[in-house]
Amino acid sequence: MRSYLCCASLLTAVMLCLAYEVPEARVSVFHPKGFEISIPHEEGITLFAFHGKVNEEFDGLEAGTLARDIPTAKNGRWTFMDRSTVLKMGDTLYYWTYVIHNGLGYRFDDGVHVVTEFTNKT
Repeated sequence: MRSYLCCASLLTAVMLCLAYEVPEARVSVFHPKGFEISIPHEEGITLFAFHGKVNEEFDGLEAGTLARDIPTAKNGRWTFMDRSTVLKMGDTLYYWTYVIHNGLGYRFDDGVHVVTEFTNKT
C-alpha cells in the first residue's frame, strides 16, 4: 500500500508541474468605442471564454457584464470582440478567461487592464 501512495504522490506532482497555464490576454482598446481581448492559439485549445466588468471588481467567480464563449480561433488567436462598449482613459477592465485545453478546463483569474492608450484598426 505504501508503494502505491508514493507512486500516486509522484504522479500528482508530475501532473501539477505539467499542468496547462492559460496565457495572459492581450487587450486592445479602440476609440471611440469597442475593445478586443485575445490569446494566441496553441495546439489542444478548443474553446476560449471571456468574462469582464468595467470599473467594477468581481465578487467571486461571477459571469460579469461582458461574457462570451469563443468556439474558434481566427488568424492564430482566440479573440473576444466588443464593438459597443465605450472605454475612457483611466477606465479599468476586470476580467477572467477560461480555456479548454486537451479536454480540460483552465482559468486565468484576476485579469486587470487599465486604459492608458487606444489602438485603432485601419
